[in-house]
Amino acid sequence: MKKLLILLFSIFILSGTSFADCNYAEYEAYDAYRDAKRAYRASSLSSCKSYARKAYRHFSDVEYYASSCSCSGAVSEGYDGYSDAKRAYRASSLSSCKSYARKAYRHASYAEDEARSCN
Repeated sequence: MKKLLILLFSIFILSGTSFADCNYAEYEAYDAYRDAKRAYRASSLSSCKSYARKAYRHFSDVEYYASSCSCSGAVSEGYDGYSDAKRAYRASSLSSCKSYARKAYRHASYAEDEARSCN
């Protein structure tokens, strides 16, 4: 009986962790969206790059948390967003930074939706 209680308790704890990880993925996707959108609306290359850098860090967290809760759609969007945000960060012109930032914030929006559906 004691082993059964331990097993049930473990399942309960592990399932709660998965749920929490998907919530964290959703929150990080929102933060990535916010920063990528700020990069897209930036008026200088340095400002665009600064926000893009913040966005790709959030996208990295999206990937981590989404993989922890087995949310493959959010992982995929997180990866694509990370790639585009990093390209924005490495851009040499404001127009290319904004172009990649626009793609990144779309991926962030999709990642947020995907993470929410995994909850």
